[in-house]
Amino acid sequence: MKNTAFTFLVLLLISFSTFSQIRLSGVDLSEIQTLKDSVLFNNAVSDLQWYVNEDQLDRAQPFADQLIEVANKIEYDKGLGLVYRLKGVMSNTLQRIIESDKNFDKATHYFKGINDLNGLAMVGNDRFIIEQNKKNLEKAADYLMEAKLYREQLNDSVGLSGVYNNLAIIYKELKNVSDSEKYYLKSIALRKHLKITGVGLVINNLALLYTENGNLTKAMQLLPEALKINKAENDLRHTAQSYSIMAKALMYNKEYKAAKKYYDTTLCVGARANFKLIVTNAKQQLGIIALEEKQYAKSEELLKIAREDFIKANVTSLILKNYKYSFKLDSTRGNLLAALDWQKKYQSLSDQKMNEIAAKKVQRAKSRYEAELKQLKLIDAQEKREQQTSEELFRYRVLTFVALGLLLIFMTFLILVIRTRKERKRLISKLNESNQIKNKLFSIISHDLKNEIHGLEGSLNLLKENEISSEEFQEIVPLLANRTHQTSILLHNLLNWSKSQMKELNARPITFDITEVISNKFAFFKPKAVQKNITLINKLDSTKIFADKDMVGIVAQNLIANAIKFCEPGDSIALISREKEDHYEIGFADTGVGIDPANIKKLFAEDTFTTIGTQNESGTGLGLRICKELIELNQGNIKVESTLGEGSTFFISLPKAAA
Repeated sequence: MKNTAFTFLVLLLISFSTFSQIRLSGVDLSEIQTLKDSVLFNNAVSDLQWYVNEDQLDRAQPFADQLIEVANKIEYDKGLGLVYRLKGVMSNTLQRIIESDKNFDKATHYFKGINDLNGLAMVGNDRFIIEQNKKNLEKAADYLMEAKLYREQLNDSVGLSGVYNNLAIIYKELKNVSDSEKYYLKSIALRKHLKITGVGLVINNLALLYTENGNLTKAMQLLPEALKINKAENDLRHTAQSYSIMAKALMYNKEYKAAKKYYDTTLCVGARANFKLIVTNAKQQLGIIALEEKQYAKSEELLKIAREDFIKANVTSLILKNYKYSFKLDSTRGNLLAALDWQKKYQSLSDQKMNEIAAKKVQRAKSRYEAELKQLKLIDAQEKREQQTSEELFRYRVLTFVALGLLLIFMTFLILVIRTRKERKRLISKLNESNQIKNKLFSIISHDLKNEIHGLEGSLNLLKENEISSEEFQEIVPLLANRTHQTSILLHNLLNWSKSQMKELNARPITFDITEVISNKFAFFKPKAVQKNITLINKLDSTKIFADKDMVGIVAQNLIANAIKFCEPGDSIALISREKEDHYEIGFADTGVGIDPANIKKLFAEDTFTTIGTQNESGTGLGLRICKELIELNQGNIKVESTLGEGSTFFISLPKAAA
């Protein structure tokens, strides 16, 4: 039972650990799938910022790595810049100087890639703070100038007011009074223009600069304004500071009475603001004033109270100042042994301070060296791993390219084989079609055309050999004319059909009146119609069409010949026309034998279909197929309506001529 409970507890701890690693934020990172989820990502970055601000780096570091992985997946460059910036801050806190610089450089790279000026300004400000803390003031000023440039491009007046104030502070530390004054004035002017808080603070800083550099008149001109602004904003700390600077300026002018008044006010306001350091400093300054006014007991008391407070707060510079004036006090009073003791304390503390500063510098340099050495070792190991990985990737790439090359060659060969086979099949198919066309053409020539020519030849031989008289020949002339006509149609159809098979038929459309063409064909077929006792009726209206005139003539000839072929004596053939929206429809209507419904679909098929006429007229089956091809070449169509035993009507539609 105990083992079971222990196992359960271990699993619970593992689950909790895993969960805490995955959910280090109020945002579920698994919900961030695309760039559209950047708002969620930014919320997670805010959580990371909180961890950094609270110095919870043990949580912040793995969370930052998770965010980088997500940002890379969704290709969110701004997110990568934000996270690498915070990683730069974290690395600096952990004394990983090289790693910190690399992270800031990565953040700068991503922000520059998307021209995110605000991100670049933030990186510049972060690096300024880091270098200022290291006392690398020139480098700090350079980073701050970069931030200033980006804030100016953004027209970010609020951000610029802060940058100007920081630049003034840096230049003051660099003893560059003119530039420090210039940027304090810029910050003051901008804050006044924007009507934001902090104007009194910056005026105090400028007044202190003037005071410490002996320009007391300017300092005293500024301080009333600073005092007024700080009081209006109920800013007790900076109000106390304004009074303190006023008193300091007056002390430089040896106006001790007025200075004492302002230091008393500083004590009062500083106590209300709980500003202990300025209160203690005011007490010390009052002790110095008492010394100058030869109020030695009061001076000793005030210097003692201030000294005790400064020792508790460990403010070395002010303790040294206290020792200096305590020495002066006892020297003035003639207490040389006590004065000598203050001198020894001053020298001892001064030496201790210098030693501590030197030790701190050495320790800082040593820590930085050790950190950089450690980082260099890590970087060296990482570079070796990256080089090994790169070499492996190169080998894999070479193998991949070789495999792809072989595959490409194989695929090319395969495609060529397939294309060759397809081309061979196509050529064989084309050859077979050509053979079929040739065979069909030879069949028609050897059978139908030969029969017609033999018939004509036989009739002419009878006449030639005087086996029939001229009167008898005159009687068979209509028959010979009919046979000649049939042969002519057959030849026309054969020529057009062979051209269509060779894809050589091309329409040359013109505008013409179709009644002229069809009327001529009616006149041509009239003897044949009279011979079979068939009535020809022309009901066509004058109809202008846009088509190939010769092709329309061939179609009309075939359709009229076809109608005569399947009419009995006493039947009629009528031509009719109907105007449509954009075309004309011409009908060839006969009252002949009609067409079996089962055969209608065969009329225009690829395979030739033919039947014997009412007087045993033969055909090739090419006529209607040629008609269909010629009509379609002229952007028209052909259809048939038929009732068996009652007759048939063939309709052709052709485009209207342009107006």
